[in-house]
Amino acid sequence: MLAELSYSRALQTPVTGGTPQTGNVPVPPAPADEATIMAGWEGGISAPRVSVMCFAFNHGDYIRMALDGFLMQRTRFAFEIVVHDDASTDGTREIIEEYAARYPNIIRPILQDVNQYSQHIWPITFCMPVMRGDIIAYCEGDDYWIKADKLARQVALFDANPTATVCFHPAIEFDEHSGDHTIICRYAETVQKISAEAVIGLRGASIPSPSLAFRRMDSSVEAMLESYRTAPIMDFFLQAYMALLGETLYYEDTACVYRRNAKGSWTSQQKEVEAELRYQREMLSAIDVFHASTRHLPNVDTLYIPLYHYFKQYVMAPERPHQRLSNFYRGLGFISHMKRGRVLKLVRHDVMDKVARRARVGHKGEAA
Repeated sequence: MLAELSYSRALQTPVTGGTPQTGNVPVPPAPADEATIMAGWEGGISAPRVSVMCFAFNHGDYIRMALDGFLMQRTRFAFEIVVHDDASTDGTREIIEEYAARYPNIIRPILQDVNQYSQHIWPITFCMPVMRGDIIAYCEGDDYWIKADKLARQVALFDANPTATVCFHPAIEFDEHSGDHTIICRYAETVQKISAEAVIGLRGASIPSPSLAFRRMDSSVEAMLESYRTAPIMDFFLQAYMALLGETLYYEDTACVYRRNAKGSWTSQQKEVEAELRYQREMLSAIDVFHASTRHLPNVDTLYIPLYHYFKQYVMAPERPHQRLSNFYRGLGFISHMKRGRVLKLVRHDVMDKVARRARVGHKGEAA
């Protein structure tokens, strides 16, 4: 039986800015030709075991590396690469078309003429109906894979653990601004389970997005897509939904690179105060709706952990007390399905904890 990593243990592991690394950041090699990649496959491409799901938008500087990382995979099963371009204007589409022409049996492009994200439509909406694999491996176009056995290891873990719905591993986090790179999300040196509370409580940061693989659950696809259709980000809700459906597996190999502050990325956009406030408001509403959609699943109340995190951030963002009080009432207004009384209970617990800590500091000062 695998050991399970708890939320409290996961909190002790860096999910960003982790262990500094020296030397160059690894990059994938130039890919082999299509016939060579497919030569060792057992079974045809018409029934791939894995679908690689890649989202791209203005990733012209990065998309080749992402595609090379997919094509470097050495497996005994067939895999396909479904790459969605959301009407890029920087040459990303042309690079995808070039690779699709070279690997027509492996790469299946979805090319938009009109940007869908601006219309609040997630790329996964277009990818899920056409992907044929029973395992989905996710990686955005500005991240990439660096180990040739990544897919093979994840599929083997899914096969050995039939109740698992998620599998992931640590990542190298590469900061585009500073050039630094660190190891993140290295929870253990062996294969372990990670609790749903840890996945959800860390608000999507517990799993580096290019490390994520999940089991396709056909009966839940529509419900999954609907549960976070209005959310400001996808990764957290995708991870949370799949973690609520079954077990989450972790293995120790650092098999991908996650770019922080890449051009046009989400991390590069969350800078302005108003943008952060808007994000907090949208997350409060989205978690509330997501909870209503998933309330029949075990462990769903772990969603109060991220809900309270964003509520507290939203309330404490202004400097002036009267503005914080105003945000307090506004924040509660964004919660219509989950229990506001439970949020207020968390507020009271937080306040009492701070009072107790201050009292302990005061007693120590008097004793000195």
